[in-house]
Amino acid sequence: MQKLAMLTLCAVIACSSRESTSGAAPATPDGVGVLRPTLARDSNGVEQLTFPPDAFARVPQFTLDSVPIAVAGGANGSRDFDLTYARHVHFLSDHRLVTFAPIGARLLVFAANGAEERVIGRLGGGPGEFMRPGGVTVLPGDTLFLSDVANNRLNWVMPDGRFIRTPAMGWDRLVHLAETSAGMLPGGRLVLHSSGIFDRTESDTVFRSSATVEVQPLTGARQRIATVPDLAGITVTQRLRGRDDRQTVLLLFSPRAHVVLWDSLVTTSPGHEYRVSVRAPSGVMIREITIPLQRRPVTDSLKRQMLARRLAVIDAMRSEGGGETYSKSEQRARVQLTPSADSAPLIQGLFVTPNKMLWVLDDAAISDENQNMLTAYRQDGAMIGRLAIPRNAQPMAFGDDRVVLRVLDEDDVVALHVNRIRSTTTGVTP
Repeated sequence: MQKLAMLTLCAVIACSSRESTSGAAPATPDGVGVLRPTLARDSNGVEQLTFPPDAFARVPQFTLDSVPIAVAGGANGSRDFDLTYARHVHFLSDHRLVTFAPIGARLLVFAANGAEERVIGRLGGGPGEFMRPGGVTVLPGDTLFLSDVANNRLNWVMPDGRFIRTPAMGWDRLVHLAETSAGMLPGGRLVLHSSGIFDRTESDTVFRSSATVEVQPLTGARQRIATVPDLAGITVTQRLRGRDDRQTVLLLFSPRAHVVLWDSLVTTSPGHEYRVSVRAPSGVMIREITIPLQRRPVTDSLKRQMLARRLAVIDAMRSEGGGETYSKSEQRARVQLTPSADSAPLIQGLFVTPNKMLWVLDDAAISDENQNMLTAYRQDGAMIGRLAIPRNAQPMAFGDDRVVLRVLDEDDVVALHVNRIRSTTTGVTP
């Protein structure tokens, strides 16, 4: 299957061009359990790839080895390698792991077996220091790239700790400090997006903010290529400290925008529906993958789980607050008063493997409440398999045959577990 996943874009386009544009063919199997979608084209020539609602049951089922290949961090890890606030993890070519810890502004490198290998950088504005990079991009040769807007600096760093280049940004305008890099296109163009930056515009009805997707050359002007519906919020009145306080809050179980680079194609999803949009770097839409699925209702059990996670974050905060800052008890009260969406987002994450497979994390209504589900797609849009993971394990990155899961132990200490993926029918990796 790895060879199938290495189809080039030219081959995909050539294959697609042979399909009829006047009608849609039914979804069909392609190989051992692989499912090709119905293909149609809209009035703009965009490929509409549609799977039936029962597609997940018609493809091979993958499973995780019960014992991790490696464990990084956790209760046995040192304070220098604390993973509590690490949100983005990457595989290097030799299966080492790298992540950025925003508290302390440090790159953390772990060996392939999970052993602590190296801390790179620290908080500051001097040589070898970071302030607020917009994520880490792994370039060919395992070079790490970080754009640090707060320091007005671009950084090319090797996993052995060497800073190769650190020029000043040559951008025509300052970007938002919280923008995230989805990766780098050929020729040194960054794909930046604002997903997860909540718009606190007042509204008495539920609204969705918008995430922008832009292409930024290393020097010069940037181009906006897409706008994707992002986080949902509403303005509510909450009574704290003896007075009514109107606040625009993020809904519990809010959908959000997701943005990744799938080879050299910009791939996005709005989260609230099972729709994956694939664009050229120019912004021209190439194809959309859709499945007509119903969103899972948010049950009282799911609300309790979400509240428990948010309260745990507040409890773990180092500062108690005071003065104009809400105390931990007041923050807990505010979270408990936050309204919830009626249904959970359908898509909760997008991940791309080195061999150019797309994994889509979903929360479809047909899924077990104790599991999250992921589905793998080839570059031509064919569905090749389905993977179940425990709901308390958050996927962070995919290799060709393995996944990194963020796991909390009983003391809420974060570890990264690397588990191999196998097919339940063939026993081999996808």
